[in-house]
Formats: sequence, structure tokens, C-alpha cells
Amino acid sequence: MHFSPLLRSILFTGIFYTTMSVSFANTDVAQPSDAPTVLLQNQGYAQGFFEDNLAVFKGIPYATPPINSYRWLPPQPVQEWKGIRKTTQFSAICSQKANIWDTDPTFKNTSEDCLYLNIWAPKGYFNHPEDQKLYPVMVWIHGGAFISGGASLNTYNPSAIAQQGVVVVSFNYRLGRFGFFAHPALDKESEEDQSDNYGLMDQIAALKWVQSNIASFGGDANNVTIFGESAGGASIISLMTIGEAKGLFDKAIIQSGTGHSKSFPPTPKDQAERIGSNFAKKYEITSNRYDALKQLRALSADEVIDDLNIQNLQPDLFAGLIIDQTLLTHSLEESFAKGSFYPVPLLIGDTDGDGLLLSKTTLSDLAKDLGTDVTAINHVYNPDGKKSENSVIHQVIADTQILQPTRLLAHQVAQKNTPVYRYRFSYIADTARPYSSFGAIHASEIPYVFDTLHTVYSSVSNQDEAMAKAMMMSWVNFAKNGNPSVDGFPQFLPINQNPQQLLHFAMDGIRFENDPFEKRLNFISSLFSKNHQTPKQDTLIKKDLPKYPTR
Repeated sequence: MHFSPLLRSILFTGIFYTTMSVSFANTDVAQPSDAPTVLLQNQGYAQGFFEDNLAVFKGIPYATPPINSYRWLPPQPVQEWKGIRKTTQFSAICSQKANIWDTDPTFKNTSEDCLYLNIWAPKGYFNHPEDQKLYPVMVWIHGGAFISGGASLNTYNPSAIAQQGVVVVSFNYRLGRFGFFAHPALDKESEEDQSDNYGLMDQIAALKWVQSNIASFGGDANNVTIFGESAGGASIISLMTIGEAKGLFDKAIIQSGTGHSKSFPPTPKDQAERIGSNFAKKYEITSNRYDALKQLRALSADEVIDDLNIQNLQPDLFAGLIIDQTLLTHSLEESFAKGSFYPVPLLIGDTDGDGLLLSKTTLSDLAKDLGTDVTAINHVYNPDGKKSENSVIHQVIADTQILQPTRLLAHQVAQKNTPVYRYRFSYIADTARPYSSFGAIHASEIPYVFDTLHTVYSSVSNQDEAMAKAMMMSWVNFAKNGNPSVDGFPQFLPINQNPQQLLHFAMDGIRFENDPFEKRLNFISSLFSKNHQTPKQDTLIKKDLPKYPTR
């Protein structure tokens, strides 16, 4: 059995033998002789397993299950356990209704009892803990519009990343109405004014757990990089504005982050409470007093979900991120415009076909909502008239939702004299090219970052694999030393030095260049500056793109 340094230090005291004799007496599981075991602060012993030169721990609780009377409460500390807890299986992901394209087996196992995290650490630390080498830490925050997803999807397997000398952590956080729900009665119950954004509270709790425990897994608590895509990126943008999260991470990677966009602003608290009351009325719960919470907490998980998913967003019944006046005091757009955020070195970017699925609209309607006209849009997006209207609509919405907000956010952070690296991903796997009329779609870069292409595509070319290795190493190098440059590829300079340039992971290679979409993004920026308006949500609909057909 391999013990962390903390356990090894206890080994030579008389207390150890007494404790272990009691511990083993309280577990009915045979203890493997080669299993990594750590002592967690205020919890107990956790035992993982070795695999592919890694020590792996799955399903470690970082908070009390948020069920029954704990539903819609901030995450509570884990109760200590006796014996050695086996942490070798993923927990259920947080309660949700799967979408038609959610084919990963993970989606078959959901529960409100979901606040668990997973760790992949280099095996060498457990073999030779006396070396006391601490590895950089990367913490993954999954996306899914704050409605769906989970830490244990096959695409998110970080083994390849961890094998580069990094400790990787992933975790679940409450989703949908379990994670983002406002109601007048919840405000009256909360003594610390902590309500509404329970999913963000979970994320902060997970990061605090990392600070307290990651050294026992060989991780450096002073070198933590959080990375996330879509709603995971929006989470990072949010965490950068939250005082309680300051100091819990040292660098950040934002992939196609939302929330900072005019298209997806957090919901004001009064509006969120009206939405929560609308939901309660569905079940004839009309009181705003304590008895309303008792009735709401008596609802089954399926009743709380109520068919909410990315295909059925229920804008009158689900608020998403909420300006709760405690964690989020302003819209994210306003916080960054005012400089009210905590800067950390940043790697940030998007895909060339980014943006979320658009509703059925015409270019004329879209132009009207943006405060311009079709001629002006075509002058920038379709000067030779060769593109279809659908293609132009998609590009405009992608730029409006993600590409221009990403560029703006990058420069706002850079103004704090913090290194900011900007990228663009436009590579498309060989097998997906027949379905790529809109370019590299939202979330298509994820299997390249994790080097998990085989979980997505039926066949993978040498070029695909080379792109994945290069992209993964950019992320790893940024986590290790704050610079995402990779040997053998163009030097990646921060926008502090080259404001218009980005690293482009392109179909024909990797190059450091001026943003090829600069004219388009300047056009969108000018529209927002001129009109000071938010595009209508019925045009820029919050909905993830389906994945490429791959098999």
C-alpha cells in the first residue's frame, strides 16, 4: 500500500498503529497492497488505484450530499468517515435530463447526490514521496449551459494530460434548478445571504477542497490552473469577479466562455425570483414563506427537472446564472468593464464556427435586432455574395455570442498588466469534414485538449493526433509555467505584446498571426457601442450545437 507523505509521517508514531487497527476493523473491503491511499483533511482515508503510471481517485466527496433539507443550501462540509473509503468509481453526475445527442453512458447515472471530485496524479509521487516534488494542478470545470453535463464524460478523461506531469482534478456541481434557483422564501431562510447560485458555491467549495488537500496527491496548491469550456468558461469568468474565489486559482483557461456576452447575461435577482415563483406555481406552491420551501424540497428530482434541458430551456421557469448581489453583484459584462475582477494569467479563445445553435430567423430580422441592416452585414460578411444566408447568419451570431466577447474580455484582462494569450481553433477532424459547413463548431476543441479523439470520432488520422498533441501541450505548458508555447511550433506571445495577434490551430497547421476575423469583430463591436442594446433572446437562442455525426 502506498501512502501520501502525510501518512508516512504518521507511520512512525504509535498513534498510527492504533488508528489503522481500528480503521481496518471498520471496513469489509480487502485492501490491495499496491493501492494509493491518502488522508483527507476533516474527512478520512481515501484509496484509489494505479493505472497507466497514474494514481487515480474517483468519487471523492467534497461536500455533504445536497439532498432533502440540504437542497438549495450552500454546500455543507463532508462528515468524517471511519475506515478507508474506496474511491475507485465515478459518482453519479448531477440530476438532469439528457439531450438527444448525449450518448455517453455517464448520462444514465444521475442523482442529486453528486458533489464529488476526481483526481489523476503522477504515480511517481506515490512511489517516491520523499522527493517531495509537487506538480502543477489543473482543475476542469465542465460546460453544458448550467443545465447538463458532468465531470466523468469519456471525452473529459484527463489521463493524457496528467501523464505530462500534472495533477488533474474534475468535479460535478449542481445544475439546472438544483444549482441556479431563486425564490423569495430562500432569501428569508439564508442567514448569510447566500442563495440562488448554488452551482457556483459548489465550484468554490471544490476549489477550497483542492487548496486543503491537493498536496497529499502531489499537487502544488500554489500553482492551480482552472480550465473550462462554454458554461465552464462562464464559470471561470464569474469566479474572477467573486471575492470568495480570490486566491483559489493562479491561472485560467477560458474556452468559448459565455456569460460575458450581451447575448447571455446573468439574470437580475428580482427577475430570477419571479421565474422561481413561476416554477413553484406549477406545483400550486404560492406562498413565499418557509412552508413554500418545505413543499419545494418535497418535490421529486424529476419534478424539479421538469423536462428542462438544452433543447427545452424554459426561459420563464429557469434563470441560469443570477446576479444574486452576494457572489455576483453585477452583470459579468459590467464587472469587467469597470475592472471589478481579479486578474490572473489567462489563455482564452474560441472556435471559428463558435456560437450556439440559432433559432429560425432571417438575416433581415437579425439585422433589425442588432440595430443595423442587411446591406451593412453583407458588406462585411459576404462581400462577394457567394455565401448562403444561413452561413452569414451563423457567422454573425457566433461573433455576437462568443468571438467578439472573447476578444473584448482578453483585452480587459490584459489592461491589468496580466499576461493574456489568445487562440483560435478552426481545425476539423478528417472524419468530420463532410459535416463542417459552419467550421469548427462550439465544443469541438475539447477532445483535442484532452487528447481523447477516439471517444468522439470513428477514425483518427495522424494529422488529427498531431493537432491534439500540440493543443494539449499548449494547455499543459501554460499550467506549468504560464506560457503556452510548444517546442517546434510558433512562439505564442501574449496580447500585451501583440494586441491583434493570436495562435491559430488551423486546418493547414499552427501559426501565430493577426486575427483573420478582425474586420468582422470590429463591426460587431461598433454595433454594440452604437446601440448599447442586447440582442433579443428569441433570435440568439441559448442552445448548444449538436455534435458531428461520427459513426
